Amino acid sequence: MVEQEHQQMQLEDESRYHQLRDAVADYHYHVLLEDGHILEKQHGPKCAAITGYRPDEYAANHRLWIDLVHEDDRSAIELQIEQVVSGQQPKPSEFRIRRKDGQLRWLRKLIIPYYDADGQLTAYDALLRDITETKLAQQSLRQSEENYRLLFDDDLTGDYLATPEGEVLLCNRAFVDMFGFESQEQAVGSSLQDFYSDPYSWAAFIERIRDMGTLDRFEHITRRNDGKALHVVETVIGTFDEQGNLIRLKGYVFDDTHSRVENAKLRQRTIDLEEAVQQRTREIRAERSHLEAILDSALDAIISIDSQGVIQTINRSAERLFGYTRNEMINQNVSMLMPAPYSEEHDSYIKRYLQTGKPRILDSVRELVGRRKDGSTFPIEISITEVDHLQVFTGIVHDISERKQLQAHVLQIAEDEQRRIGQELHDGIGQELTGLALFAGTLVELLDVITEESNEETARHLQTAEFFRLRALAARISSQLNETNVHVRRLAHGVMPVQIEPRGLQAALAELSASINTHPRVTCQFKSSASVVLADNATATHLYRIAQEATSNSLRHSQATEIIIILEGDEDYVVLEVNDNGIGIRPDKHGDQSNREMGMGLRTMQYRCGVAGGTFHIEAGPSGGTSIRCLVPTKLIKES
Repeated sequence: MVEQEHQQMQLEDESRYHQLRDAVADYHYHVLLEDGHILEKQHGPKCAAITGYRPDEYAANHRLWIDLVHEDDRSAIELQIEQVVSGQQPKPSEFRIRRKDGQLRWLRKLIIPYYDADGQLTAYDALLRDITETKLAQQSLRQSEENYRLLFDDDLTGDYLATPEGEVLLCNRAFVDMFGFESQEQAVGSSLQDFYSDPYSWAAFIERIRDMGTLDRFEHITRRNDGKALHVVETVIGTFDEQGNLIRLKGYVFDDTHSRVENAKLRQRTIDLEEAVQQRTREIRAERSHLEAILDSALDAIISIDSQGVIQTINRSAERLFGYTRNEMINQNVSMLMPAPYSEEHDSYIKRYLQTGKPRILDSVRELVGRRKDGSTFPIEISITEVDHLQVFTGIVHDISERKQLQAHVLQIAEDEQRRIGQELHDGIGQELTGLALFAGTLVELLDVITEESNEETARHLQTAEFFRLRALAARISSQLNETNVHVRRLAHGVMPVQIEPRGLQAALAELSASINTHPRVTCQFKSSASVVLADNATATHLYRIAQEATSNSLRHSQATEIIIILEGDEDYVVLEVNDNGIGIRPDKHGDQSNREMGMGLRTMQYRCGVAGGTFHIEAGPSGGTSIRCLVPTKLIKES
């Protein structure tokens, strides 16, 4: 009877154990042992729901349970098994398994050992519970805590939680540093009311929180724990209970003191800078007005252009000289003030200078031709300089019309005097010498006749020696008079070289070329187009003198062996060119006399070209030597 009752109680205990086991475990397996060795593992039917493997699969592969444990956790599970087999009581373990479908799950394993009457381990139950959701929740909680730490503790703004009475419940490190506490422990428990200099301002602050719920970017003056004043920008959010009572404050405080100080300094600097700019602007305007007054008082035209040749500024004399108003000239190309071909060539001069850096007309004085608004042209003298390498160029233009007229008048007087002297030499002395030559010739003829017809009678009156002496003297008089007549004619041709016929200049230049060709080591060519006709003797004479001076320089100074004289013309210009293959123009570094003489000749040629109303150019030839070019507008020749 007692034994039956004992068996009944044992069955009831076992039933209760199974119920408890099933309540605390998602599934279990039973392990039978003998002498410390595993004989059999019996997996419960719930194993497939947890691991994905059926009991028969475990029975077929005794290592399946170990193999599905995550490799990082496998050693801990094997150690737990060794502990329980050796009779130790292992602690519960948490580990990961990889289900049959590949999912990773967390399990918690509890070992329940069974002992026989002798205290030997005969079996044990492994109770397993799926704690994956718990682990994920813990990981999420840790991540949330980390995020909170990053957002709260590492925040640069001073963050805090406080009661409506101002007691600080929680704060971050930035709050501690901002308000001068030594640690977070010191800051927690302090009162925010102490940071307000006016005790009544805290009550007003709390009242606004109750009314509005949130104060966004609230600016106010507070003070640190050490009493130092701070200007802060604070956002405060109120937390209310179900009855609408304010129960907590959450604040974010930004120390704006430095920014306020810097902003104040910046505002003052801005005010000072604006005053300085206004003062400097007034000074610049005064200086500009003063400069404009000086420029406008200048008699010469002053024009500035940019690197594209566009006019930037002008003075009043430029308006007066060219006939345009300021508005008509500003932002226009300066070529509008030049006739052809200068207007077409001007932009190429600027482009060449900007590309090569070699000035051709900068920092020098040149004579050109200007064009007024009404289309009339007039001679000008211009000097161009660059302004501080800013690719802005300033030109000073001087009207030299009166100078040209005066030069023409002076030259005309000299030409008239020369013409008068030449006319007198030709008509006076030449005729007289011609008469003397005729008389002397007649004397020689008479003496010859006397000699032939009445030699005996003449011999009676004149001795033979005296007769021949008289004849020789007469012959010498005749010869010398003829030579003198040739010299006088050459002198007259030098004073007035060009005949007044329309093609007289061509003939004179051809004769000049022929005379140069008599030099043993020099050849000279003369080229001319049939269209060149100059009826104005003054212009023709100037061009001849220029050619004469140019060839003289080539022979005496340039050591040239080839000279080419070119005379061409069209409906716009008459062009005279003299080219040679000499050594060119050398810089006068040592005061060479030949250079000074050639320089005087160049100035003389330039002067004559200017008097004729043309423009004079001298430059190195394309293959060496020197090239001299004079352009005279056909219109000026017709007018003269």
